[in-house]
Amino acid sequence: MKSLYLFLFLLLSVTTGSYAQFSFTLESSSIRYNGYHVAHDWSGVSTTAKGILIREEGVPHRIAISVPLNSFDSNSSNRDSNALRVLNALKFPEVRFYSENIREIDAETVELSGFFELNGLRKEYRVILNAEEYGDLYEISGEFKVNLLEFDLKLPRFLLKPIDENIDLTVNLKFKQNS
Repeated sequence: MKSLYLFLFLLLSVTTGSYAQFSFTLESSSIRYNGYHVAHDWSGVSTTAKGILIREEGVPHRIAISVPLNSFDSNSSNRDSNALRVLNALKFPEVRFYSENIREIDAETVELSGFFELNGLRKEYRVILNAEEYGDLYEISGEFKVNLLEFDLKLPRFLLKPIDENIDLTVNLKFKQNS
């Protein structure tokens, strides 16, 4: 937990003192993963992400999200504990995303180019998500794929067949502007 707060503090401390810079804290979140196997599909959800968003001149500029792996619930304790083992959660308990390169594609779409970190490995990722602003809230939502093999993870097998190497992530992140 200390590493999460240090991570978020460092993100805040590297921001410049721009006149029109505002920070937003993640107020509520839903992050769902969908996994696939020839025998069955499944999903797990977490609502305990921590994060921060920095906007400069009204445009998103930086984002950092951290999610404890043990917070994902697939409604099967056996599957969840196996997932924690496969993801090396004892050694690397969080999955993270960080971007300093955010581009507004249009009024409702943003492209985040940054780093996705899982299993102690950091990989460059580019995702295109929906963005919506209302009042002091800023919401980012959408879907993207993560290839588990890119993070040196051994795919679990069921009925002699491995799970699909790609999982789909669906995110809904609601940030509230700090006073």
